[in-house]
Amino acid sequence: MKAYRKEIFKSRFQEHYPRLCCIACGYVSDKEDAEDIVQELFISVWNKGLDSLSDQEFAAYMTTAVRNSCISFLRKRRDDVVSIEDYHQPASCMADDDDEQDGKSPEEVLESALATLPPRCKDIFLMAKLQGMKYREIAENLNLSEKTIENQMTKAIKMLRAYVAKHGLALATVVVIILSIIVNCE
Repeated sequence: MKAYRKEIFKSRFQEHYPRLCCIACGYVSDKEDAEDIVQELFISVWNKGLDSLSDQEFAAYMTTAVRNSCISFLRKRRDDVVSIEDYHQPASCMADDDDEQDGKSPEEVLESALATLPPRCKDIFLMAKLQGMKYREIAENLNLSEKTIENQMTKAIKMLRAYVAKHGLALATVVVIILSIIVNCE
């Protein structure tokens, strides 16, 4: 009986794992995190004996469980963000080996990051995150659709993430600033 259970579980893992990883990656935007979430979910299913569900029930359960696990993962990640006010770092530790950032304050580095955004994208980002305006309000103000505002915000966040990634660990403070703005204003 146990060998039969293992075979069914293995078969379901092989069948559902790629699809579930794609779903998870859509939520967490990181392939490794997505794979970890799905693998942990399969372990949980095995431990709880939920692999005995019918094929249809199993697929539905796993899809919902992946979504819920991703939401929990994102909430935990959000709660792990440290506010810039709680983060005290001597100025001498601010810059690593990135000559471009030497001697710049966190505010100057943030301004440099924001300067990489296209003008309209930057305006929309600042209206949403620094002025606390809702997408609907921004759309009315700029005579644009809410979907356009949402797309511009997505673009801004991706570009800021890319900027931080490009400039490496020397910009850890900017990461904290940007993430605290994004998390605290959503």
